[in-house]
Amino acid sequence: MSDKIFIVGHKSPDTDSVCSAIALARLKELTGTADVVPCSAGKLNKETEYVLNFYGVAVPQVLESVEAGQKLVLVDHNEWGQAVAGAEQAKLIEVIDHHKIGGLQTADPIHIRIEPVGSTCSIVAKAYKEQGVVLEKPIAGILLAAILSDTVIFKSPTCTEEDKAIAAELAAIAEVDPKTFGIDMFKASSNIAERTPQSMIEEDLKAFTMGAHKIGVGQVSLMGMDGFEDVRANLTAAIEAHRVANDMKYLCLMVTDILTDYTELIVKGDNPEEVAKAFGKEIVNGSVPLPGVLSRKKQVVPQMTTYFQG
Repeated sequence: MSDKIFIVGHKSPDTDSVCSAIALARLKELTGTADVVPCSAGKLNKETEYVLNFYGVAVPQVLESVEAGQKLVLVDHNEWGQAVAGAEQAKLIEVIDHHKIGGLQTADPIHIRIEPVGSTCSIVAKAYKEQGVVLEKPIAGILLAAILSDTVIFKSPTCTEEDKAIAAELAAIAEVDPKTFGIDMFKASSNIAERTPQSMIEEDLKAFTMGAHKIGVGQVSLMGMDGFEDVRANLTAAIEAHRVANDMKYLCLMVTDILTDYTELIVKGDNPEEVAKAFGKEIVNGSVPLPGVLSRKKQVVPQMTTYFQG
């Protein structure tokens, strides 16, 4: 077992989970904590690759499992079902997150910081300021990128005025225009022709316990729906195969068009109509149409959780 402290986000890592791990590790290093290792709980998606490459930041170590007793810091999640394998037996010392509390239990008291903001990286950026540490340009850039990603360039209902203010400060240090950078970032990951159905499913997939059921909700963001119909059949088949292989009651994939603020929620499971009822809607060609929906955290998961726990 290593004496190092691993900092890691959730499985199927997104930009916020990866960049918050990198930035938090750098903050701890600059404030005197030794042997801190930023990690990614899986392969990076194209958006995150673009962001790290843009600012010349090293790709973090991939950490898919930990040994019992390993020192661990969780960012951008606080549910064991979303954590790396072995996390429940690790020595958890800190959690920084912006999601609902998901039944986390620990053997000892730990540092927990959970705030209702649009991105974990907003919290990490605040920590730099609170500790009087000057942000380096690359770190400011990846923090900004994560905020833009999670808030869909400030359009998501999860976005707060605090996120916008923090992003403005970060953009000045990172020397980019937030909107332009955000669009370029989303474009980098939006080419359907370059993506396999499995990569679209796993790009940003989280498993939740809703009532007695294990339900997966993933999200893929597109700049327009061009080319989507060409991959629909293969994608829906892959969603069903992934659901069965991972023993999920339902597996839902949010296909979100950022340009029109529209989400098509593809649902696979024995009774997709049940998921549609959570939104007061009906299934249309295997999907739930969700106009105006951009946020899994605020506009999809709470509605489904309420329905299945009711």
